[in-house]
Amino acid sequence: MKHPRKGPPKALKILALIAGVLVIGIFGWYGYFSEFFVSSNGDGEIPQDSALLPLGWDTYETDSWSVGYPRDYEVHERNDGAVWFLPTGGNEKKTYFLVTEEQKTLSALKIARAAEGYPDPVDLEMANYPATKYDIGLNRVEYFILYKDRLIEIFSDSPEDETIAIMFATFAIKD
Repeated sequence: MKHPRKGPPKALKILALIAGVLVIGIFGWYGYFSEFFVSSNGDGEIPQDSALLPLGWDTYETDSWSVGYPRDYEVHERNDGAVWFLPTGGNEKKTYFLVTEEQKTLSALKIARAAEGYPDPVDLEMANYPATKYDIGLNRVEYFILYKDRLIEIFSDSPEDETIAIMFATFAIKD
């Protein structure tokens, strides 16, 4: 006498096993398990890079912000706290990408700039925070982002350069 079959057919079990292996392979391929296999160099946390960060770029981080930059760029930390990015061998009189912070409100900045005769700013949102943009002329652009009790200022004389545009796109505020 034959006993009735209990459980799914053998073909279904094999199909489920193949699907499981495929799913795990896809997770591994796209890096979903990277936190288990990539060393974090002892920081206890793996930094999350911008999805817009091109291959071969690095991320510069402070306590309040981060930005992606090409490896062939030099990073200079100035005495006043500003961080200046320029291509290796670039013109040192040109501001390729400069970030600094200042204890000031956005409204105080606008009042001071209006008194100095600056052109009218454009209000916008940058890195998910209120910001103001000044187009100074001669390709100079200045962004001021209100972050907590200070302004994060970003300056560039080359905003239309593809590399600088990517740096602007990868700029992020840390919460």
